[in-house]
Amino acid sequence: MAVLGLGTMGAAMATRLADTDLKVTVWNRSPKRTEPFRNGPARVADSAARAVEGADAVLTMVFDAVALDEVMATALPAMSKGAIWMQSSTIGPEAAGQQAEKAARAGVRYVDAPMLGTKGPAEQGTFKALVAGDPEVIQQLEPVLDAVASATLRVGEAAPAASALKVAMNTWIATITAGIGQAMTVAQRLGVDPALVLDALEGTGVDSPYAHIKGKAILADDFTPSFDVAGLLKDLRLASSQTDGISPELLDALEALYARAAENDGGQDIAAVWKAFQS
Repeated sequence: MAVLGLGTMGAAMATRLADTDLKVTVWNRSPKRTEPFRNGPARVADSAARAVEGADAVLTMVFDAVALDEVMATALPAMSKGAIWMQSSTIGPEAAGQQAEKAARAGVRYVDAPMLGTKGPAEQGTFKALVAGDPEVIQQLEPVLDAVASATLRVGEAAPAASALKVAMNTWIATITAGIGQAMTVAQRLGVDPALVLDALEGTGVDSPYAHIKGKAILADDFTPSFDVAGLLKDLRLASSQTDGISPELLDALEALYARAAENDGGQDIAAVWKAFQS
């Protein structure tokens, strides 16, 4: 098993996989991120091509489609015929379809498998995996999916169905996070303690655990990233550019808000969208 990409999510997934009976090899474009693995629990490769040599399955978790193209330009030709490529990066449906075609030409079996969840679920192995691919191939991936996810949703039998659903879900995450930031700002400007917004939500039909997580981060002025602004902004732009026939008003507004937050610090958690309402 090889893991390519050791950002927040990829490193956590690699650690969980290494804690199973699977033999794991890891690689990252920035060698610094491989340091925690140097003395175990996984083998560190010095190139993407060497990481995938002989691997029966390869997991990719990188920032975007451009990064994935760069990584797989050398990794895909080095993969064994019949190996499984579990592609978990959020790259959008167009790129997912293109990567699936490249895999087929290389004799590699492709599974479209983005994850729902952020840093905590990655570390705890409680992602919800969205998967599209040949059912028999997905069944062979069960040890991997069991290590990184607590639930799996079969979206279809071919890419890019799972990647399309992931982009849709991330627009919802953007909406609910911006919504709680706006509600707390309105309360504050009207002379009401913004913490009372969370108290008012609790137990109602419109309550959401996620709104409480992000609302508490705002109250604590703690924007340590579990899902960074730059990543969500990238996903909103994927939704805007790859969704035909949708009224753009809400997506445009969300993109503008998160772009404003990214100007401040794109590495902060998406709860920092609250700051876009303060200016």
